[in-house]
Amino acid sequence: MKKIYFILVAAAMFIAMDAKAQLGVGVGYNLLNSKATAAGESDSDDLNGFYVEATYDINFLNENWGKLGIQPGLRYTFGAETETEEVLGVKARASLTEHYLDVPVLVKYGYDAIPSKLNVHAFAGPVFSVGLASDIKLSADGESEKSSNYKDSVYGRFDLKFGLGAGVTIVEKFNVKLGYNFGLLNRYTGEQIDDYKVKMHTGVFYIGVGYNF
Repeated sequence: MKKIYFILVAAAMFIAMDAKAQLGVGVGYNLLNSKATAAGESDSDDLNGFYVEATYDINFLNENWGKLGIQPGLRYTFGAETETEEVLGVKARASLTEHYLDVPVLVKYGYDAIPSKLNVHAFAGPVFSVGLASDIKLSADGESEKSSNYKDSVYGRFDLKFGLGAGVTIVEKFNVKLGYNFGLLNRYTGEQIDDYKVKMHTGVFYIGVGYNF
């Protein structure tokens, strides 16, 4: 028993000593898709925006066949959409803005296509998301009204997504990546009717650039 314990402790110390960590920052474009379905019908909104993030790469294995590690991070995501319609000769404008704070915890695999110059990588894992604000602004005939989806609607603030993507790192410093986060939770928090099941899911496509320190 003592021998097994010693081996486990030694292995843990070896992994900790061998692990290499790297801090990174990134920015890019994202497209948020909010889709609602009920009674066989669906409606969706596409919100254009941007993200800003900080990541922390921890590589546990660095072998000839590639690098394996985890990449936790913290990301701010913004999206907005505006629609304008004319009703009875009056122009009405509706705008929706979304603000999120995301915490991705990704498993990352990379391969040095050109050692120290070009690394190709793929990643996947859970993304924990909380809505900071979701605001609707209606304006018409010189008057406007603002409401919050989280306070005045049946729209849940929390979400769990599954993210996956791929990218390249150049000279171990600069990176380009793209990915998609699939919303797993039904964000509709209102009362369900047997013949009128309502589901609301949010997905995010993104593409961006980053820098590793």
